[in-house]
Formats: sequence, C-alpha cells, structure tokens
Amino acid sequence: MDNIPLRDKTEQAQGEAVMEPACRKDKQKQKETPNRGDKAKQKSAQQELKQRQRAEIYALNKVMTELEQQQFEAFCKQMQSQGQ
Repeated sequence: MDNIPLRDKTEQAQGEAVMEPACRKDKQKQKETPNRGDKAKQKSAQQELKQRQRAEIYALNKVMTELEQQQFEAFCKQMQSQGQ
C-alpha cells in the first residue's frame, strides 16, 4: 500500500477536487467561444436575410404599384371611351 499518511491523502484529494472544477471551467470557456462565434455568424446571417427580404418586398411593392397604376389608367380610358 501507499506510505502516504492519511492526512496527506485527504489534502491531495481536496487539492485535486479544487483543480478539477477549474479545468472544467476552462473547457467550458473553450467550448463557449466557438459557440459565440457561431451565434454571431447566425445573427449576421439573419440580419442579411431580413435586409434581402425587405429589399425584395420593396421591389415587389414597386412593381405591383406600377401595374396597379397601369390597370387604373387603362380602366379610366375604357370608361371615357364608353361614355363618348
């Protein structure tokens, strides 16, 4: 068996227990760092997607407004020709 006194074994065990959570914290931080980068990338991608969708909506709205105006003008001409 070991020739280490019981008190020293207890201190060693306590010392190891104290070090273990610190190592775990470091590992957690290492794991969180890439996640933060991933989250930032996802957020940036979401913002770009929203901007692109917004631009597409505005473009579609412009096209639809122009079409509506053309149809209204054609309707007005048709009504004028029927009235004469």
